[in-house]
Amino acid sequence: MDSPKASQLIEVPTSVWDRPFYRGVRATFSLFCRSYLRLKVDGLENLPEEGGTIVAVNHQSHLDVPLMGLALPREARFPGKAELFTSSFFLRTFLLNLGGFPIVRGEGDRKAISLSESILQRGDVLVLFPEGTRTRTGDIGAFHRGLGVLSIRTGSPIVPAAIRGSGDSLGVGKIWPRPGKISIRFAKPLIPPSLDLSPKDLKEASQSLTLAAENEVRSLYQSLLLSR
Repeated sequence: MDSPKASQLIEVPTSVWDRPFYRGVRATFSLFCRSYLRLKVDGLENLPEEGGTIVAVNHQSHLDVPLMGLALPREARFPGKAELFTSSFFLRTFLLNLGGFPIVRGEGDRKAISLSESILQRGDVLVLFPEGTRTRTGDIGAFHRGLGVLSIRTGSPIVPAAIRGSGDSLGVGKIWPRPGKISIRFAKPLIPPSLDLSPKDLKEASQSLTLAAENEVRSLYQSLLLSR
């Protein structure tokens, strides 16, 4: 018999935004980012002020999750690989109380998918890294179609975002971030089509929406490279 997935065993908090622990970590990390990493954020006016929203962003570093959490002015939740939540009680508790939740990559993790939908239906922000893993070359990989499917199924807009510099500071295999300059830029939301689609049309629409988000993130990233 297969063992239960991590997302089926772990209780995920409904909200962490107003918890003293979250506020304290956010304030401390803010000081670190503004000085040591010289974080700059553009385009926040493109983020809807309310309602379920998916932020789709490229993935360069372990820094990306806390950086995005700091950049966003709304409560945001982050799916992470299940291994992070099963290796240590203290790491699991830390991640859960900062808005993370586990997902089994490469499998149909129904509870994680259901939780993602409930986060959006509750009106919160869900941050996704649709490449599925951190880049080792600096290039942006192809986005997984699940991004478009989730957007269409929940009626949630996708806000493309790009992050530059986090890989230079803390790339794959690095332990401690180097001082540097990190930029995050947000684009206008992509609005999903109606859910009233045939299975064939849903597949085509989700592929098209995912590709549009991927192309926008690539464009944003190039604009950040040119503005260095």
